[in-house]
Amino acid sequence: MNILIVNDDGIDANGLHILTKAASHFGNVFVSAPKVQQSAKSAAITYYGTIEIEEIEPLFGSIRTIVVDGSPVDCVRAGVKVFETEFDLVLSGINHGVNLATDIQYSGTVAAAFEASIMGYHAIAFSASNINLPYIYDETAKLLDEIIENEVYNDTDILNINFPHQSFKKVIGTRITTMGNRIQHSEYIKTDKPNIYRIIGSNIIFQENEDSDMNAHNSGYVSITPLRFNRTDESKITKLFKE
Repeated sequence: MNILIVNDDGIDANGLHILTKAASHFGNVFVSAPKVQQSAKSAAITYYGTIEIEEIEPLFGSIRTIVVDGSPVDCVRAGVKVFETEFDLVLSGINHGVNLATDIQYSGTVAAAFEASIMGYHAIAFSASNINLPYIYDETAKLLDEIIENEVYNDTDILNINFPHQSFKKVIGTRITTMGNRIQHSEYIKTDKPNIYRIIGSNIIFQENEDSDMNAHNSGYVSITPLRFNRTDESKITKLFKE
C-alpha cells in the first residue's frame, strides 16, 4: 500500500511525525507538508504562478518527503505530481486541535482530505485537542489497522477522525458519528492603533444530538464521521419539482 501524508500545521509539527510513524506499519509512506503553519486555510489553493517545492531528508517512517510553500490542498496536489506514485490512501494530520462540527468549514486538515477525495483517492483526516497525549500514537496505529483491514473508507468521500477531549487520559472507545452543531465565534475588539482590531475566538455550543461528533468528543470517545463533499440539497430539489 502506498500512503500519502499531508497536514496543515507544517513540516515540523509533532502530529505529522506521529502519523507518519504510525502509517509506516501499513505501507510505503510519502510526506508532503507545508513549509509553515497553514491552519484555517480551508481549501485555499495556488492555481497559477510559481510554487516552491523542496525535497528534504525523509521524515522517520517515510520513503520520501517534500516541503511545499503553499496550502494543505497544494500539498496534496504537489505530492501526487512530484512523487508520481499511485496512492491507495491519503492521510491528513494529525492536526493539533480538533476539527468538529462546523470547524470543518475552515479546516485545512479536512480540506486536504477532501481534495484527495476529489482527485479519486481514499482519504482520512485526523485531529486531536492535544497532540502530546501519551496514547495518541498507539491509538492512531490501532485505528489505521482496523480502518485499512476493513476498508472503512469505502463508499464515502472522507473519514473525519477526532480524538477525545484532552481531559481524558485514555480513549474509552470509538463511535461512528454525525457532524455536530458547534460554531466558531469571533469578537473584534478595537485596539489603540488606528484601524487595528484584536480578534478573540470562542465556541458557541448547542444542544448536541446523541450521535454527534461533539458528544463523542466530550464523552471520551474517538469520533469517526463519514463526510461527503457534495452539498446539494436533494430535499429542496424534490420539493421544487413537486410545486
